[in-house]
Amino acid sequence: MTDLEEREIREYVTSQTPPESEDGVTLVQKVGCRRVAGRSHDLYDVWMSSGQRWWVITDMTNLYSQDDFKSLDQVFTYHLGLNTILHEQFNVQPDEEQIEHVSKPWRRYAGAVDAMAAAQEAEDFQAVGIRCREALLALVRENMNAEWVRVHEETPQVANFKAWFGIFANSLTANSKPRAYLKALAVNTWDLTVWLQHYVDASELDAEVVLGATQQLLRTFTLLRVRHDQPVEQRCPNCDSYQVVEESSELIERDAQFGTLLHDECVSCGWKSEQKFTQWPLEQLKRLIDYKTGAWSPPKKSMEELEVKDSDN
Repeated sequence: MTDLEEREIREYVTSQTPPESEDGVTLVQKVGCRRVAGRSHDLYDVWMSSGQRWWVITDMTNLYSQDDFKSLDQVFTYHLGLNTILHEQFNVQPDEEQIEHVSKPWRRYAGAVDAMAAAQEAEDFQAVGIRCREALLALVRENMNAEWVRVHEETPQVANFKAWFGIFANSLTANSKPRAYLKALAVNTWDLTVWLQHYVDASELDAEVVLGATQQLLRTFTLLRVRHDQPVEQRCPNCDSYQVVEESSELIERDAQFGTLLHDECVSCGWKSEQKFTQWPLEQLKRLIDYKTGAWSPPKKSMEELEVKDSDN
């Protein structure tokens, strides 16, 4: 466990502790790392000044009282179950990346999921295929005029989903493997939606297959869009790890200027870059002074906002 890793766990537990309790972290011990279904979970034993002890498990990070869970196996099993329930509960809710890149198609996909929840007969399951097909066409309409799209030949019609996704795949990546995968996934997913739409003996399992394929295509497209927009990730010069984060010091004064010392730090091996001084803007300093002296207060809501809220109630 690196110093940075320990500090992050300390800060997390402190953030979950009521300030009035004055209960602080005294010891953090890493007691294991387990990988289940392709996801790694780090496990920590955290001691508090009051004598309270917590289990902290990552991805997604949560803490559990050792008074309630005596053994590590018991709490890890509970953590996995909780994650599974939450994943299922929010299965059709888009994350921030999906909201940014596929918001309209995702809303139509959510409509397909809602239709599936009420489906009972074959024609209901066929309707799920129609809604999934509409989500795919919405994906084309939302991106066909984007700056990153490169159309080298005649522009296809909007309804020509396969042609458009061939263009999207060529525009998003120069690597042949993910490009070929996205093209094949798009073609197969489109064919599945059309098949379900016209399949008179459609069943619940058939609709589930199409829903899963549509979700996978939306997710894969989102990942490639994010990868296309992001710069090359920084790697640690010592161990080649991608786990490099930026750390900052407390506010300091240097040459009559106020600012912080910034440096990059590797979570994996503990490597640190040289520190660089970054001056704070005057407006940022003023906000800090106002906050420390009690002069700062949150912005008040306008009368128009209050009237809208009252009318909603």
